[in-house]
Amino acid sequence: MLNERHARGLEDRELSVELAADMGLYSGRLSRGSQDNVIVERDPNGNVLCWPYWEGDIEVNCKYRWVQDGERRFMQKRGATKTVYNANVLLNEETMTRLEVGTDSLIWVEGEPDCHAVLLSGYDTCISVPDGAPPARDKNGKLIHVPDDDRDIDPEDDDKFAFMARLMDQIMRVKYHIIAVDGDEPGGRLAKELVRRIGAAKCFWIEYPKDDVVPDKKKRGKLRPCKDMNEVKKYFGPEKVREIIENAKPWPVKGLFRLSDYPDLDIPMMIELGISKKLDDHMKLYQGQFVVATGIPNVGKSTLINQIVTLAAKRHKWPVAVFSGEKDVKPFLANELMTAFLDKAKDEWSLEEKKRAEAFVQRYFQFIDYDESLDQDIDLDFILDRAAAAVFRDGVKVLLIDPWNELEHNRPMNISLTEYVGKAIKKMKRFAKQFGVCVIVVAHPTKLDLKSVPTLYNISDSAHWYNKADLGIVVHADQERIAEAPNERQVIIAKVRLKRIAGLTGIVDLSFDDKASLFRKPDF
Repeated sequence: MLNERHARGLEDRELSVELAADMGLYSGRLSRGSQDNVIVERDPNGNVLCWPYWEGDIEVNCKYRWVQDGERRFMQKRGATKTVYNANVLLNEETMTRLEVGTDSLIWVEGEPDCHAVLLSGYDTCISVPDGAPPARDKNGKLIHVPDDDRDIDPEDDDKFAFMARLMDQIMRVKYHIIAVDGDEPGGRLAKELVRRIGAAKCFWIEYPKDDVVPDKKKRGKLRPCKDMNEVKKYFGPEKVREIIENAKPWPVKGLFRLSDYPDLDIPMMIELGISKKLDDHMKLYQGQFVVATGIPNVGKSTLINQIVTLAAKRHKWPVAVFSGEKDVKPFLANELMTAFLDKAKDEWSLEEKKRAEAFVQRYFQFIDYDESLDQDIDLDFILDRAAAAVFRDGVKVLLIDPWNELEHNRPMNISLTEYVGKAIKKMKRFAKQFGVCVIVVAHPTKLDLKSVPTLYNISDSAHWYNKADLGIVVHADQERIAEAPNERQVIIAKVRLKRIAGLTGIVDLSFDDKASLFRKPDF
């Protein structure tokens, strides 16, 4: 039985005395010396409000609330079984059927009054955790990180959430869970702890109104927003509680998105290089693209790629970062880039043209190279780190790695070569997407007989080079015709991920201008 003071206290919180009686609430008093033994005796005139925790018709625990010396006090029955408040929701066949099929959701709150507020708003499948929220910050004041899953949880050492283990079978059979705990920092941690034990895919989160309506006890004369369901019901009414619950949103699952989660993006701008119309029809470059090029030695694969990146800079103002593992920047690589810019053989340059070409390379190219002051190998992480700096500093839009085989490959012993290459390609593709850079990798094939035409599958170490490429290029010369047609070249477009947008698979015939070391239209 509730005394008048406790009944009035419930009514002040816009809670129902009738519901409290149905839930078995009663007034009690601390017996002599009971503060250590947590013994409360029923007493209609007592100052302790008792919230019994039922399983069936058995009171397995009880939460005690009272005021002493102006301070709110709480305690539970000593040695009692930990369970949720209103556990009969999970023990009743009719409500469990609704929860299992998903016609109703299980609503989790952080206190018994919040549970009553939800029940009074028309939802009979609400439960409360028994002990409130764990601290949100550590002893140094830093927010405590909560993992996304339960792999680090030891069931034998999970006392704070032992109430879940008791009813875990029923909890896991529930189709949908609405996490409606307090909207403060500890409540935020509690929500994450519940979700990682239940599974994010089943969970929904709610948003409290942002209106300042609740008197702030910490700041006299100030108002603050509601932080729990009881406050929402008190200051906005049961309609708002229902609105909040009905508008619960799916708990984010990492790696799982809806269309609205993505920003509106246009199809990336495709650029053409102008070597030949047919080549432009078959291959285009765009930011975020991952390009793989291969070919047998001495047919000009690096020369073609150098010509391509130079034209990207010349025609479209795309700055380029280059790692050249086989050609020294001066004089060899620089001369190739300058030749591609001027589109004529070196011995035909005027002094003015040479200065113009040097200024172009100085403006549009950065080179990732060994630094004598650093005791560091050039591996993929080194290149991507420097390329990122080039993006921020100079707006680089192309990263060329030529060749892949010249990088230092510090492969861990427990990872296969195929797995290592797959992880490396994933890093490069992530870099391309993150920074909006077209990443081009030149990679040597394994040794082939003269009659064989290489494919991306022939690149040393892994089939990932074909499978992961957005654009795959093979530069080839027919070895059986090399004597009679030494300048004939084939550019085989072996892979186009965005077909008809970024190009077409097929073969493009070009000629190699031996004097200028440039690729031209056939029969130039």
